[in-house]
Amino acid sequence: MPRILFSSQEKGGVGKTLIVRALAEAVEGAPIIEIDASHRLLELEARVSFFQMRADREAIERTGGRAARAEFDAVLEALSKATLPTIVDVGANTSVSLFTMLADVAPELAAEFAVCVVVTNEPGAMVETPRLLALAKPWTAARFVVENRLHGNVDPKWLKAKAGDATVSSLEAQSLEDGAEGYLQAGGLAIVDQLNPNKLREAHGIGPGLRIRRDLAKFRLEAMRAVKPAAEWLVG
Repeated sequence: MPRILFSSQEKGGVGKTLIVRALAEAVEGAPIIEIDASHRLLELEARVSFFQMRADREAIERTGGRAARAEFDAVLEALSKATLPTIVDVGANTSVSLFTMLADVAPELAAEFAVCVVVTNEPGAMVETPRLLALAKPWTAARFVVENRLHGNVDPKWLKAKAGDATVSSLEAQSLEDGAEGYLQAGGLAIVDQLNPNKLREAHGIGPGLRIRRDLAKFRLEAMRAVKPAAEWLVG
């Protein structure tokens, strides 16, 4: 029975897709299902099956709501055909509707499910995190929370209380050399092992080029450490 892990957060901008990229690095070769308004995991190429969300208002009105009810049908087909450990990147404003649907459908699928909710100290993310964990609990075998300290720490008492039985890990805020962010934007974490030291030196100079390499390698390692509990569950 394949294991399927959903990376989720209803609020956007919390680093959820970064967590997916870290999981993709940690679980080499795992297929990825991307459910979002636009395709962003371009560097992972053939590993990704992209499903665009969501039904537009015109289609919903024209079909009397049928477009909204059917928008996850293709995703369900993909989930039903999974044979390997699979990572699902759930876009912002989509997790609640998807998890609500899965509460009814998951028992019909021959798979074991878990969720990984990404939380920051932003109010929107803190509100949505316990809500998503509660929605997922009836149909998941395991739950994980990754605290992304991008904007500072989440209050530890709040995190302990709201995470419940979920396994919690943290990603420290990272300080990157000028120019490093551009490489992440262009190729995600997968680009780190592809960086050419000589080309970095030519483009940025000896010192900055070396710091860019080291900062990106550290960032990749810390992200993979943050997803380690979820990755270990995924591979069984």
